[in-house]
Amino acid sequence: MTDRILPEVVAEVGGQPTPGVSVVEQRAEAISRAAFGALAATALAETSAQPLPGARLPTLWVEALAEHAPPLHAPALWVEVLRRDTAAAAMVTEAMEAFGETPWPEAQRGVFAFRHDWAEPLIERLEWKTGVARLASGNEARQGLRRVPRRFLTYHVGHARASDALVADWLADHLGRLAWWPLPQHAVRLTSAADRGARLLPVTPVDAAGFAPAAAKLRLEEDGLHWPADRRFALLMAADCWQVLQLADVEPERLWLTEPLARAVPAGATVLPLVEGLAVEPAEFAQWVPGLDAGSVTAQVAFEPLPDEGRLDDPWLDGLPVWPDGNWRDDPTHTADGAVTRQDLSPADPWVRRDDPWPTSTFQRRYLATGREDIARWRARLYRAQGRLGACWLPDGLAPVLRVQDEADADAGYLRVDAEAGAAFWHRPAAALILHPDGTRQAVLTGAFHQDAGGVLVLRSGLDAAVPAGSRVLRLARCRLDHDAVDLYWHTPEAVEMPLTLRLLPEPRGNDRITYTPS
Repeated sequence: MTDRILPEVVAEVGGQPTPGVSVVEQRAEAISRAAFGALAATALAETSAQPLPGARLPTLWVEALAEHAPPLHAPALWVEVLRRDTAAAAMVTEAMEAFGETPWPEAQRGVFAFRHDWAEPLIERLEWKTGVARLASGNEARQGLRRVPRRFLTYHVGHARASDALVADWLADHLGRLAWWPLPQHAVRLTSAADRGARLLPVTPVDAAGFAPAAAKLRLEEDGLHWPADRRFALLMAADCWQVLQLADVEPERLWLTEPLARAVPAGATVLPLVEGLAVEPAEFAQWVPGLDAGSVTAQVAFEPLPDEGRLDDPWLDGLPVWPDGNWRDDPTHTADGAVTRQDLSPADPWVRRDDPWPTSTFQRRYLATGREDIARWRARLYRAQGRLGACWLPDGLAPVLRVQDEADADAGYLRVDAEAGAAFWHRPAAALILHPDGTRQAVLTGAFHQDAGGVLVLRSGLDAAVPAGSRVLRLARCRLDHDAVDLYWHTPEAVEMPLTLRLLPEPRGNDRITYTPS
């Protein structure tokens, strides 16, 4: 034990030192545990276990191999850690990893440089979030909780190539980390070879909207959401190599690079836009033979800029857009449903009560969008609906198609149609889409169907134009999407299939007509 009035002590012990309280300076080297005096002016300690310095040291130099406990009142502290056993140690060795990932834009990112196998569709999921409260009258109050949807991509990899077997190792290393993910649906090809050092790539016609900024950075201003310009990246994949490109400008048939091309590439090489993404779900791969496997990989990626709603040409009726009919190649289905409570607690018949006075029927439709323009219109249509938030009119396909027998003027309040179509299917107020022989169309609200020297369909709203004889009348149902997540199946970059389920809504009454949206 050192004396309490010594001005300086230099100690090397193999046990537990307890220096005096008034030591001015102390240099200690211990292999177990150090406990310094509370009033030491300077302490230089090197331990291989756990140092516990005094609480009032003005200066402290510590080199530790395990866990350190710094003083509470030390004005200066230097720590060198050789093991990452604690959160503080991890912050010293790799400070940014304490937040899970390097956040700066110039940081290195992994690249998912694996080709999608178009034998299976590329699945793009748009996921909104809506709060729905169904009232006793059957009407709903809906509130949008996510204006910009989350975006997921599911790739199918496995081309019977040995390089595809590396996807399992790559995913295990990059699971939960930011990486660059390609967009195969917006891929273009080089029309001619490019030499090393080139800054211009001649490519097939480019959809500039597909080569969007890699990171999603939205800014909310007074006139709505804005997407500030940011850096754009692309993945160049040839038969024997791949490289990441930073784009300076995107023209209809040219891609300008910010840096010279690293190596020469032949004609026909593929250029795919890159976006930031994160894979958080494990993937399962089927191993065919050693070195060859196949499976699906899902990643949450940055969303696209908001689509232009000016592309839509849907007619409007009673404040709601009229959606087109689905694809009848695959038989559409209709589920007749209602909210029923059943209690079977006795040997007698069960107690059954209908809770909802309005049916909760659903329509299953499958839509096919072909071409870039049609795909852009459908994307804008889905963004306007925002999952379960927005309502629309949909041809229900239940009521038979009526044909107009006599021409009706624009100020007529009814339509004379064929009576054999079945009046039972038009007995309740609804809406109708009138298809003229010349291809034009208009939508009206309809009332009851009467038998009066033929069939008479009463209208509850005015006509926009005269209805010629021979026009077809389709019944419309007021609906909304029954799910917030919409899956887009990309069979090719020009063909997208969308299975949708829509729920029937009752006629609005009173304040139930209001659709609540976030402020």
